[in-house]
Amino acid sequence: MNALTDALNTVIRKAQPVRNPGDYIQDGLLYCGACRTPKQCRVRFGAALRVVGCQCSCAAPRYEAERKAEQQRQEMDRIERLRASCIADRAVRGYTFASAEETPDLLRCKAYAQHLSEAVRENRGLLLWGNTGTGKTFAAACIANAALDRGIPAMVTSFPKILGVGWDARDKIISQLNRYKLLVLDDLGAERQNDYALETVYRVVDERYKSGLPLIVTTNLPLSALTKPKNMDYQRIYDRVLELCTPLYFGGENRRRPKAKENLKWLREVTG
Repeated sequence: MNALTDALNTVIRKAQPVRNPGDYIQDGLLYCGACRTPKQCRVRFGAALRVVGCQCSCAAPRYEAERKAEQQRQEMDRIERLRASCIADRAVRGYTFASAEETPDLLRCKAYAQHLSEAVRENRGLLLWGNTGTGKTFAAACIANAALDRGIPAMVTSFPKILGVGWDARDKIISQLNRYKLLVLDDLGAERQNDYALETVYRVVDERYKSGLPLIVTTNLPLSALTKPKNMDYQRIYDRVLELCTPLYFGGENRRRPKAKENLKWLREVTG
């Protein structure tokens, strides 16, 4: 009992308010000299009446602002931990709509991201298709990061990465993918052309279909290859994708080529 009393006294002593210039004592309690409201109050602990610290009127708004700031900091930390667990590539975590030129294709993806709660609720996905280097992966990652900014779990991965896990871990990986409200799968069509790869791709897409959650797929394949596949194995995959995802064409020139030309020019300059 003495130990408990000692601990209580220690807590009460540490919680006592600081006496600032202008503060004063009234009825045995410390009052704030600015707002003239008590900074101490009496609280009963068992049979004893103790004087403990409390907030005066002018301290309450400051405390509330500090509390909200701490909550926001903790929420941002939580989101960044979530982002790190959902997007393995550090560079991709920085892909945002604010950091890119607003092309018509990107604006449509931005509009999708702005209505993401509705898309998740109604299971509306996207199929971003077009030539290499037209910004499909960037746009898909922007959507995922916008989702994560709002605390919506969004996984970004690719079909080749999934296929690289091996047969024994495949079912576990596919099951884990459906824990995310939004799934971004990059590079449909880049997978190896064998029975294992085709079956795995179908399983991933079909399990997503069964989960009732949206899917975003990127591909360099032309839409005609998806609507008129060369055999039944591909048809069942692409039919599922088109059922889940609205096609959105990314046109324009390869955006990687100007950077490649710039790098080559720099290399020639520095090497003479």
